[in-house]
Amino acid sequence: MRAELIEPDSPRWTDALAGMRHDFYHLPDYVRFASRRQEAGEPLAFVAEDAGQRFFVPLIVRPIPATAAEGAALFDVSGPRGYPGPLVALDPAGADDDFIERSIAAFKEVLCERGIVTAFVRLHPLLTPPTESFEQAGSLVHHGDSTSIDLTLPEEELWRQTDHGHRQGIRKATRLGYVARIDSTWERFDGFVAVYQETMRRLGAETFWHLSSDYFRDLRATLGDHLHLCVVERGDELASAGLLTELDGIVEFHLSGTADAHLRASPSKVLIDHARGWAKGRGDDLFHLTGSLRPGDPLSQFKAGFSPTRHPVWSWRVVVDPAAYDRLRTGWEAIHGVPADAPDGYFPAYRSPGPQP
Repeated sequence: MRAELIEPDSPRWTDALAGMRHDFYHLPDYVRFASRRQEAGEPLAFVAEDAGQRFFVPLIVRPIPATAAEGAALFDVSGPRGYPGPLVALDPAGADDDFIERSIAAFKEVLCERGIVTAFVRLHPLLTPPTESFEQAGSLVHHGDSTSIDLTLPEEELWRQTDHGHRQGIRKATRLGYVARIDSTWERFDGFVAVYQETMRRLGAETFWHLSSDYFRDLRATLGDHLHLCVVERGDELASAGLLTELDGIVEFHLSGTADAHLRASPSKVLIDHARGWAKGRGDDLFHLTGSLRPGDPLSQFKAGFSPTRHPVWSWRVVVDPAAYDRLRTGWEAIHGVPADAPDGYFPAYRSPGPQP
């Protein structure tokens, strides 16, 4: 087996993706973007190959603060925000049943050689291989479910699968003059940023979701033709807007917002209805509405109203170097005076902000 960490400029990165169905989270340019806008660190990907089979996962390598590491040069890895989790291309004949297990063992070995203590990886709900091997080599934590729409179904079936209340809301908003379109010229870009930021303030979102215009400009430059802006307008007013990513037949409902003044009409229902028709018309076969980190919350319920198809959302936590992890965890406990979380809690435990007043 050939197993190594590669940089975004390496032709091996694009070669690896060429033979695997993937999403924008796996693109080298997006991982670079994430390393400068989301998680400061070094963008890399782990690739393991053997006899035409492949295991691939993008990573961001972060230095562990010297105070926590007692001066040692130690690191941990996370992934870009979203669902970058491992892609696997297997032998269709099933001749190598333990390829995933061997790849995970190589993953841990290669990371350990680089002084990496832990790995936190978010699995892709649509593209994740069977999870048993990941659970055996670390901790799998369930974060609820995401919703996807099967765009290969007839339009009549897609409408039938839409919740009755959503159908009523779409009809009512349409009668009130709300119209959705793809803004191919991005003339509504500034308006999108404004309604997105307004939405985050209204929801009291965590600080890292309060994204700037520069963030979105950088994202647009990074993804290019893979990124689209869908808007809902009523006359001259922008009521709702959302970003759609499109790659390899998968459309993701990425980030969106609705203006306070138009909340009662719920124009986001019109937006999703239009987006799925647009994606189906382009020949895409999956529209991933994603989910929420709070299972069963109103956002999850809203998205679930467009399709009955659910996918579990997992994060995979791996202790690569148990001895180093124990030292870091013990040091954290000495500072904060409380036991550190288990791997299914705050992970890695040594990065926890500690008890809050």
